[in-house]
Amino acid sequence: MVMVITSVYTLVGRVPCFLDVLLNEKKTMYAVNLLTHLEHAKSPPSDLEVVPVNSPSLRRRIKCEERVSYPIIHPVTEKETEWINIDPLIRRSKKILEEFHPPTTSQFKSLNALQKMTFSLQKLGSGQNYNPKFKDSIHFDDYFTHWEELMTRAAEWLMHSEQFYGLPEHERLNFFKIVWGVWRRFERNAMSVKVFFQRCLDEKLLVISDDMATRIDNFHVDYSDLIENQFDRFRKTIRKNFILYFDAVMRPCLEWNFTDTEINFALSQIVWNYASRKLLGQTLHASDALLSEISENLHEYYRNEMRLKNYAPRLAVLMEMVNGVLVSRKINKLSEDFFQKIQVEHEKVMEIVFLFDSLHFILSDPSFFCV
Repeated sequence: MVMVITSVYTLVGRVPCFLDVLLNEKKTMYAVNLLTHLEHAKSPPSDLEVVPVNSPSLRRRIKCEERVSYPIIHPVTEKETEWINIDPLIRRSKKILEEFHPPTTSQFKSLNALQKMTFSLQKLGSGQNYNPKFKDSIHFDDYFTHWEELMTRAAEWLMHSEQFYGLPEHERLNFFKIVWGVWRRFERNAMSVKVFFQRCLDEKLLVISDDMATRIDNFHVDYSDLIENQFDRFRKTIRKNFILYFDAVMRPCLEWNFTDTEINFALSQIVWNYASRKLLGQTLHASDALLSEISENLHEYYRNEMRLKNYAPRLAVLMEMVNGVLVSRKINKLSEDFFQKIQVEHEKVMEIVFLFDSLHFILSDPSFFCV
C-alpha cells in the first residue's frame, strides 16, 4: 500500500488516512491506475466501462459540442460519470510556458524583479471592467472558459520572472500546475478590492472575469447537462474557504490600501513559498533567490518611493496576509480562538471531491485542479 500512496501523491497530493478503510485494495489500485493514465490522457483508459449510447444522461450531454468528454463508469464509485479532456483548456497556457519571452526593451530590462512582476500584473489587469455585470449563475463550460483566461494570465505573469523563466520547461509546467489556482484566488480577491472597495466585504462580491462579478452567497455553477447536479452541496463545502479568503486578503487590502507593488510582493510570496514546499531541486533554489531579491526590492520601494521611515507595521500586515493564505489565520468565533488553514483546507476538499467523484466528472489531468 505504500507504493499506492506514493503514486497518488504524485498526482493529487496527500491521500486521506482513512482511504484504506473506505476502499478495498482492488478498487484503490484501479483508481491509482486511472489517475496515472489521466495525467497524459487524451481519451479515457480503454479498460473503463463506457456508458451505452442510448443512456438518457448521454443524450443530454450531446449538446455540449465544444467539450471533449466521454461517459464512463467510475472505477471507485461504480456509478456513471463524465470523463473530460482538459487539453483544450490548458493549451494556451502551456504554449506561453514554452514560447513566451518577456519584453527586451531597455526600459523593461532596467526594472528590478518586483517591478517586472508589477508591470506584468498591471498589464494583464488593464482590461478589467470597473462596472462588471452581475451573474448568480454560470454554465460549467463558460466557467472553464474564464479559468482558461486566468490560466494564461498566471502563466504570462510567471514568465516575467527571470528565476521562473530560467527553469527547465518540464519544471515550469509542474510549477504552474500547482500554483495557478492559488494565483487565481489571490489575484481575483485583490482585484475585487480595486473594483468594489468596501462593498466587496459588506456584500461578499467577487470578480469572476473582466466583465463579470458575483455575490458569493448566491453563486451557482450549472452543469445540469452532466450526470447529476451536485454543485449546491459542493458550494456549501467550499463557501467557508471563500469567506476566509475575504477576511485574510480583502480586509487588510482595504484597511491598509496596499499598492500594486505590495500586492505583487504578497502574490509572489504566496506563489513561490507554496511551490517550494511541493517541489525541490532547481525550483527550491529559484524560490530562495527570487524571494530574497524581491524583499530587497520592497525595502527600496518603501524607502525611496513611499518615503516611509518606519514600514515595519505595514510589512507585518502584508506578511500576515501571506501567512493567512498559506499557513494559518487566527479567527475569533463565539469567543473561541481557532486556526483555519485556508489553502490546506481547500486541498483536503478537492482531494475528497476527485477521489470520490463528488462532482460526477473526472478530468484528464486532475493535478491542475487539486489546489
